Amino acid sequence: MRMRWLWLQKTEPNRPWAHLPIHVPDQVKAFFAVAVISEVGDGEHTLFWADRWLHGQSISELAPRLFAVISKRRIKQHTVKEALNNRAWITDIQGAITVGVMVDVLQLWDILSDVVLQPEREDKHIWRFSSSGQYSAKAAYEGFFLGATLFAPWERIWKTWAPPKCRFFMWLVAHNKCWTSDRLARRGLPCPDGCPLCDQEQETINHLLVQCVFAREFWFILLRRVGLQALSPQPTENSFLDWWERASNATSSLVRQGVNSLIILGAWILWNHRNRCVFDGAAPSVAGALVVAGEERRLWTTAGARGLSLLSAHLPGD
Repeated sequence: MRMRWLWLQKTEPNRPWAHLPIHVPDQVKAFFAVAVISEVGDGEHTLFWADRWLHGQSISELAPRLFAVISKRRIKQHTVKEALNNRAWITDIQGAITVGVMVDVLQLWDILSDVVLQPEREDKHIWRFSSSGQYSAKAAYEGFFLGATLFAPWERIWKTWAPPKCRFFMWLVAHNKCWTSDRLARRGLPCPDGCPLCDQEQETINHLLVQCVFAREFWFILLRRVGLQALSPQPTENSFLDWWERASNATSSLVRQGVNSLIILGAWILWNHRNRCVFDGAAPSVAGALVVAGEERRLWTTAGARGLSLLSAHLPGD
């Protein structure tokens, strides 16, 4: 909404509220300044110092040392038409003129020599992040993600039916932020020497969820109960996320929903079973973990996990 206010102020200055001092956060103003370029016609509605009107750039980019000595009031008020009239922009320069400022003045002078105002045509403002050149909430939202790095498993995590705490746990797994032994050791904190479930190797999140012999047995039996034991992690699997992607892609769309929920459930059960062994002194038990997994699966199905219910519809329960 705040971005839209700025857009309407710029493109429809005759609105009754357009000149009111509306408070807009600095980060919104900064994004708006990057998103909008102006094509000058009569120069009446384009700010000389602030807007991006010289070949898609602003004077702050073309002449930063000159821009630094211009008062904020002039930056906010001086239009292109006013500034170009008898080169009035020169009078905006304040303070001592350094060599750097003089260089910028001469460069800007050369650039402005090619600018000719067109009194019969109004200024045009263009939203760079839409094909139409017009602002929309969708275009503004998509602009926030330009240059972002795609987080590959986001859809499997956030669009799979599972309790929020379980999906958040999977987000931690994907970012390797779980407090397993390797993470504790890197920070000089006390940690077990070996995996709490198999006591064979140092614990990492990938070891705990797919490499550990305890985990592989757990996954095989859990998936066999829904006839999908072929998807269980193999001894050569090194990455939980890679295995999850492979298992998910090996199923049809309807079954995939249930498989993704079941894998989140299984990972959550393994993590909690590990915590009971570490903090409560419980003994590792595949049978015990599977009992808890069966109870959780029934609860998730009752709560609305449609994919899990489809897996359970044609197969015997636990």
